[in-house]
Amino acid sequence: MHRTGEKSRHSGVSLIEVAITLVILALLIALGAPSFQTWLLNTQIRNSAEAMTTGLQLARGEAVKRNQAVRFTLVSPDNPAILDDTCVVSAEGTSWVVSLDDPTSKCAADPSSSVVPRIVAKKAGGEGGAAATVEGTDASGNASSSVTFTGFGLTNGAANALARINVTSPTTGTRSLRLQISSGGAVRLCDPVVTDTTDPRKC
Repeated sequence: MHRTGEKSRHSGVSLIEVAITLVILALLIALGAPSFQTWLLNTQIRNSAEAMTTGLQLARGEAVKRNQAVRFTLVSPDNPAILDDTCVVSAEGTSWVVSLDDPTSKCAADPSSSVVPRIVAKKAGGEGGAAATVEGTDASGNASSSVTFTGFGLTNGAANALARINVTSPTTGTRSLRLQISSGGAVRLCDPVVTDTTDPRKC
């Protein structure tokens, strides 16, 4: 009996073994944290870019369906996570509004076909994570925040129409994405880092 009790007493885990296990676990977490952080930021960039792609395609589709001009506008509210009436049109806006009229200071309005700004859809940029930064430009590279689609699904040909949206992060090591809007109204998501001409991700 004495020997059996002594054997069971020594079959447990010692404090030193627990400490070593915790140290190894902490090292693994520390080594994996930077790559996980980069992955998280890249995911937020992609989510933001894909949400804008959806908004642009929706604006074009609505223009064709309604046979009237519909605009896609980048906006910046005071709180990136809430689209309220503090919103202003901005080439750096991470939020967007699809509407028939200028949505400035009216972003809190519910979707409506009669109440100005006659919003079709909207999305707050902060919903997908605040890591993404946005830069909207026209075809010449000048800052631009809005593009209007006609009833034929084309852009309306305005000189300063939004033609490119760069979605990036200030954190080094992350990937950037770009949305390109052709004069024919097509919207394409691409990777500005890719240089291989045979790669479909190339801008």
